[in-house]
Amino acid sequence: MRIAVTGANGHIGTVLCPLLLERGHTLRLLVHRRSDGIAHLDAERVPGDLLDADAVDRFVAGCDAVMHLAARISIDSNNDPLVPRVNVDGTRHIVNAAKRHGVRRLVHVSSIHSYDSHPLDAPLDETRAATRPTAPAYDRSKAAGDAVVLDAAAGGLNAVILAPTSVFGPMDHGPSLLGRAIADLHNGRVPLLPPGGYDFVDVRDVAQAIAEALTRGAAGNKYLLSGSYRTVRELSAAVGRASGRRTVQRVAPVALLRALVPLFRVQARLTGRTPLMTHEALTALLEGHRDIRSDKARRDLGFSPRPFDGSVADTLAWMREAGMLIGTGQR
Repeated sequence: MRIAVTGANGHIGTVLCPLLLERGHTLRLLVHRRSDGIAHLDAERVPGDLLDADAVDRFVAGCDAVMHLAARISIDSNNDPLVPRVNVDGTRHIVNAAKRHGVRRLVHVSSIHSYDSHPLDAPLDETRAATRPTAPAYDRSKAAGDAVVLDAAAGGLNAVILAPTSVFGPMDHGPSLLGRAIADLHNGRVPLLPPGGYDFVDVRDVAQAIAEALTRGAAGNKYLLSGSYRTVRELSAAVGRASGRRTVQRVAPVALLRALVPLFRVQARLTGRTPLMTHEALTALLEGHRDIRSDKARRDLGFSPRPFDGSVADTLAWMREAGMLIGTGQR
């Protein structure tokens, strides 16, 4: 198949695209700004912007399938006006182009944030309601983008949605915010840990499920891709076990971290880095669901998440080779 892929230079995309090429597919990749993770691929690269409906239409034309991975990810989304534009309007442009050009399959990659995390004491699966109207803008934008896809599927578009939890693993060229946090834990740059935790899933398992969704999974269905829940303290301990280094285990009080958020913002501006701790990020950790079910994806897509500790070890090994870890040539 000729497959149009958005977000190919993101973490999932840099793992997925080589997998698709290995399976004999031909790829057309939408490039917005960066192409560092995909420059070596034997694929057509097309400059464009999801917010440009005409550019998206030209990008999709002539393709058999579309894999829509691109999104505006933010942990301070209420202050980012691009979040709803990219995640809702951009998705609508992809859907309209897919309908206009009669693509045989649309695979849309969403997020666990599209679901309401409450109640926290009941298993979370695909029957859970969409995120609340009071949720952060990112969460609402992912739910709204999914609604665009599902409406089109109800009208006959052959589309499925995959919603992973917090993705991490090797080939994180960015790195992502989670990848940066893992490197910082290894490098001793984190003095105190936030409370709470999240469900973490290996990027390779997510990419495999997306590749399978090209031909598996019923149109109009949404699939959760979860790994396993770990507190941030457990994540730090896993980094320590994999690296043989002592990592921070002290957990800071919530009130202290919320009081320090303005300081984190100033520090981020001075260093040119995105802050890892915001009010939104802290709330997400405190409300991280401990029992997210992926039975449906296991059954229909053959999804099979690997053990958490092995993923942490593989992530650090890749980061070591990439020069992201202290003592191995730091990026």
